[in-house]
Amino acid sequence: MLCEKPVTNTSAEAEELHKLATQNGRIFTINYTYRYHPFIQKAKDLLENQKLGKVLSIRANFNVDLLPGSNFRYNRELAGGGALRDLGTHMIDIFRYLLGEITEISGYLDNVVYKADVEDFATAMVKFENGSYGNFTVSYSSKKAINALEITGHKGSLRIDSLIGMRYSSSKLTLSFEGEAQKVFRKRANKLYRLLKDVNNSFLKHTQPPINSFDGLANLLVMEELEHNASRRRTDKIL
Repeated sequence: MLCEKPVTNTSAEAEELHKLATQNGRIFTINYTYRYHPFIQKAKDLLENQKLGKVLSIRANFNVDLLPGSNFRYNRELAGGGALRDLGTHMIDIFRYLLGEITEISGYLDNVVYKADVEDFATAMVKFENGSYGNFTVSYSSKKAINALEITGHKGSLRIDSLIGMRYSSSKLTLSFEGEAQKVFRKRANKLYRLLKDVNNSFLKHTQPPINSFDGLANLLVMEELEHNASRRRTDKIL
């Protein structure tokens, strides 16, 4: 089964789904398309081969402009949440894919531009199990955002432009390593097509795709923790 993200509305539901999938040997995967872009996979390879050295931080932005009204994304009952659950789930998945599990998260959820039933803006700081840090910002309220992904390491850094929030644009990867001249690469790739092709081949061969039910559960647990912390901060501010 191929499921849309986030996999469920609550972590309790995601845990039940994960148990059912694993106990019954079901092939289950989720539409986290960014993992399939060649530049994200290149970043993963560079990190695994310690090309950047010890990673200090990762940063990502995913800002779009979506008007309230008839858009279902602003309906909590239909969407389950706002910018965090729609866009932030992609950022959390990229973070976990590249740097491993997230152990701490804090931040803010707010309605900065559009007043609605769900937040139009979310920002978070995270700490990874490996000791690295990260932060991301997502929103429904930026008409001309410059979205990018950056990873800063002790021996090198990388940046990916024109990928997040873009469908068919030519993305740019910039690599800066100690003792080497800066390198820039450009590539146009349909990440959704690549995901569907891989999923289809996995279904035909009855093998599990790289993204599984645990990823859906882990991502929801992180989002719920942020929602809990952000809500508590807003309550403290009001009082």
